Amino acid sequence: MDKLLHWSVANSQGDKESIEKVGQPDPKLLQQLFGGGPDEPALMKQAVVVITNPEAELEAKLIAFDNFEMLIENLDNANNIENMKLWEPLIGVLKSPESELRAFTLSVIGTAVQNNTKSQESFLAYNDGLAQVIGIAKDPNEKTDVRTKAFYALSNLVKHNRDSFEKIRKLGGLAVIEAVLRDSSLTDKLKLRALALVTALMTSTTVDLTFLQTLRDSQILWRAMTYLNADSNIYVIDKVLNIFSHLINAGLRFNDSELAQLKSGLLEIESVGERLNEDDYEVVKSIL
Repeated sequence: MDKLLHWSVANSQGDKESIEKVGQPDPKLLQQLFGGGPDEPALMKQAVVVITNPEAELEAKLIAFDNFEMLIENLDNANNIENMKLWEPLIGVLKSPESELRAFTLSVIGTAVQNNTKSQESFLAYNDGLAQVIGIAKDPNEKTDVRTKAFYALSNLVKHNRDSFEKIRKLGGLAVIEAVLRDSSLTDKLKLRALALVTALMTSTTVDLTFLQTLRDSQILWRAMTYLNADSNIYVIDKVLNIFSHLINAGLRFNDSELAQLKSGLLEIESVGERLNEDDYEVVKSIL
């Protein structure tokens, strides 16, 4: 660095003798300081080359994935996934035998499409991409952290996107939510992700009687209410109340059986009421 400083001063002064004495600085150091290296799209391509190289070590692939995900946090770079035809090789990694690579792929999908209609539509254009994500989310033999990432990807794909809502529904995505809520052996984090998908669905369709009936038919509504008890994770209870608050604020009415179960649930969680979101809690209480 001292050599670079002396070289810079000599050049600014036009001192040929000093320039010759100092010599030329390290080109790599100049590149680091002043740019001129690969641009971000090139770095993205390089990362995918490593990720999809069957000869590359797992550690190298994970580092490449980490770098790739940081790059696509930028909206333009996320949209460049399609421009550079990188979605197809990335979707292919969902079939990797390495769970860490499957998890990273799902994380990248979720990050790229988050609040990004263009990337949502680009991903959905690949016929088997969404089906594979749903398949991972519902696979009881899949590792929990991978399934959790699948729900993260699904929530971001469906948010504010009517096309993705219909596709997820037709591919059985709603049944995946019910299956997770039904399984008492699964982690609270996974259940929260499943409930977050319900919240995302409400941003992508009209929250009306048809939607409420869909939640009934899929057993999601009933399963969600079973978590209104003091033994449930406090964040899960909060998320359930938030879902019902949205439905109530949309002007929807519940049948007598549902009201009875809600009333019973609120009595169960009364002891933890001070720890819950006050607004959602009061909205649900107001209809009973």
